[in-house]
Amino acid sequence: MNTVFYTLSFSLFDSLSTTLQIILFVLLLTTTKPLRNALGYLVGLSGAYFACGFAGYLALDELHVILGRLFPPRPIPNLVYYQSELLTGIIMAAIGLWIFFKKKRRPHGRLVTWIISKLTNMNLWFAFGIGAFISITSFPASIPYLVALGKYSTLRLNLSEVIGWILFYNLGYALPMILILAFYLKARRKIDFDHDTLHEHANTLNRHLTTWTMVGFGLLFMVDAGYYFTLGHALIKGRYF
Repeated sequence: MNTVFYTLSFSLFDSLSTTLQIILFVLLLTTTKPLRNALGYLVGLSGAYFACGFAGYLALDELHVILGRLFPPRPIPNLVYYQSELLTGIIMAAIGLWIFFKKKRRPHGRLVTWIISKLTNMNLWFAFGIGAFISITSFPASIPYLVALGKYSTLRLNLSEVIGWILFYNLGYALPMILILAFYLKARRKIDFDHDTLHEHANTLNRHLTTWTMVGFGLLFMVDAGYYFTLGHALIKGRYF
């Protein structure tokens, strides 16, 4: 599988399937110093996530033990792999639709309201610290990141190439927030732009990102497996596992 596609798909799924870091980024754009706090948070988030990834790669022996518990040591036969991929795709699409209709009926949760009240007067270093804290605590449970690091270890890369791929992974991870920031910078030029509307946008964004990430990847898996069973070869050249 092309390493660029492999890395980008894993990093986007990693970012979009756990939207807490994205929603906090949006909420930081409603604080008294929106750009300063949002950028400080993004630097802390990305910097710590890169450091965790690099440290994880350097501890490959321990990483391989973790991955060995998650995946079988021998390659899965194609038939079993694509049957599993098809089933996974159906489950992911169903979960995505269930999340959409469940969250559609809910107003702002108490957690979001509490976060908004606490973030209003946040300073740069606190924003940086929150970003770093989220990355450090979420890294051990980030299956896509761990799998990607394991994949890089099989490519016989030198250290500078590994650093480049980990940086690229983190760029994909941060890409949704970079796009949101670009939209914000464009939208705030309008006279009628109101920061308070971002609170509702954050709630809607959370629902849509979670839903369509699950549905989108579910459809991709189903189509990939469907190609294999009907045409004898998958849509994506290569396998994720």
